[in-house]
Amino acid sequence: MTESPFMEEKLTAPEAVRVRFAPSPTGYLHIGSARTALFNWLYARKTRGKFILRIEDTDFSRHMEEAVNLTMEWLKWLGMSWDEGPDTGGNFGPYRQSQRKDIYNQYAQMLVSEKKAYMCFCSPEKLKEKKSFLPESEKKDESRYKYDRSCLYLSKKEIKNLIDTNTPYAIRFLVPEDSKVSFTDKVYGKIDLNSNVIEDFIILRSNGLPTYNFSAAIDDILMEITHVIRGEDHLSNTPKQVLIYNSLGRPLPEFIHLPMILGSDGQKLSKRHGSISIEAFKEEGFLSEAIINFIALLGWSYDEKTTVFSVPELVSRFSLEKINKRPARFDYDKLLWLNGYYIRNLKPEVLENLLREKLEGNVTDKESFKKIFPKIIPLLNERIKTLNEASQFVYPFFNETIHSKKTIFEDLNKADAGYEGEMDNFFTLHLKIIDRVLAILNSLEEFNPAEIEHGLKTIPAELDVNFRKIAEAVRLAVWGFKVSPPLFQTMGILGKEESLRRIKKYREFLSN
Repeated sequence: MTESPFMEEKLTAPEAVRVRFAPSPTGYLHIGSARTALFNWLYARKTRGKFILRIEDTDFSRHMEEAVNLTMEWLKWLGMSWDEGPDTGGNFGPYRQSQRKDIYNQYAQMLVSEKKAYMCFCSPEKLKEKKSFLPESEKKDESRYKYDRSCLYLSKKEIKNLIDTNTPYAIRFLVPEDSKVSFTDKVYGKIDLNSNVIEDFIILRSNGLPTYNFSAAIDDILMEITHVIRGEDHLSNTPKQVLIYNSLGRPLPEFIHLPMILGSDGQKLSKRHGSISIEAFKEEGFLSEAIINFIALLGWSYDEKTTVFSVPELVSRFSLEKINKRPARFDYDKLLWLNGYYIRNLKPEVLENLLREKLEGNVTDKESFKKIFPKIIPLLNERIKTLNEASQFVYPFFNETIHSKKTIFEDLNKADAGYEGEMDNFFTLHLKIIDRVLAILNSLEEFNPAEIEHGLKTIPAELDVNFRKIAEAVRLAVWGFKVSPPLFQTMGILGKEESLRRIKKYREFLSN
């Protein structure tokens, strides 16, 4: 057994801020967990304190080992580095709870020796039986059940006999009777409650593993955490942790509980609202800068009007005092807007690299892609809100899409387009337009956007047709859809030979 850490001297200055993010590796990095990590990280950087990453991996029934590395990977992708952690080390390790079992056991045994905790030999079956004797009015809510302390009153001889016969036991914290448990939360204010509403809770399970409230409190004490910044769902855990602090004679940290994140329907954010993990948002084409900016505004605001913050601005302006008490709403449209803003402000070469990574694998003609793709970038950054949206503006440069006449006609919505008559009249007009377009484009000596525009804009007067219908027909010919990037620039990028080939092919389609 390692040397007892009970009387360790403090290794840091009392005023040094130390915060922690302590995820359980049970899957993806939830947007709420990412916000918790960010607020801790921002406060550490703002105060020049330490940001600690601690992995709470003692719940083996839910533990996913691969999630440990994934969590660290996604935090790094978001731009959050830590000063101490499982991969970086530090003076307060180990930083994985599964490697700290001896420490929890020492503290649990110490509390037993000081009569602040006791061994409980009640099996799960026996506890279930005890709950069955609840009054009918309370059976629907077993949370109202309080352990009857039967094991507290066992004699030393009874305890020895149970241990000698290898009877499994847990360790329960002995909650002081009729005393005030109080703490101040920086968001929710002063909180007081009577200890009589708290049962003697288990701190060490019969398998030797700690419960959350015990391990979190012990780790926060030994790692000298000064500010516990976490989600509102942990507010109900805090009184038990306060009791543990008090029993060990340790000062309480500052508690800051972040407001709940709700979906657009006002319900707690969950999978039914769509993507809720950082991994999913990255796959959908969101930038890390946009996600950081967005989640910083989930429960915090600098003022009533500022929405866009760079990371350095967030660090300099962040404060615990401006965390809101009311629940935060997850506004997907706002996230889209922010992502579009950051895409528009990317340097062309950066956007090109990001999109190349996403798109090149789905293009068969790699040589054409390498040649044309850099020319496409200027057409994209003002038109996409996610990186994934670029595909609809990029792939048609390399893959033609031809629909049936019926599909094209219905898609364009003839009433909205101002066409009269039936589908045949629609395509007859398109054929007349395409013949004129081919004649004009063939005659161009310089095939650039300005010359293409000048040539095509002579057609409306010749055919007595609105230019909107001219552009519509050409888009369908060269792009396959009624919406495209700027038409003249698109044709300039495709080049004269490829543009004419596609237009001729569309003419054949119209003639059949």
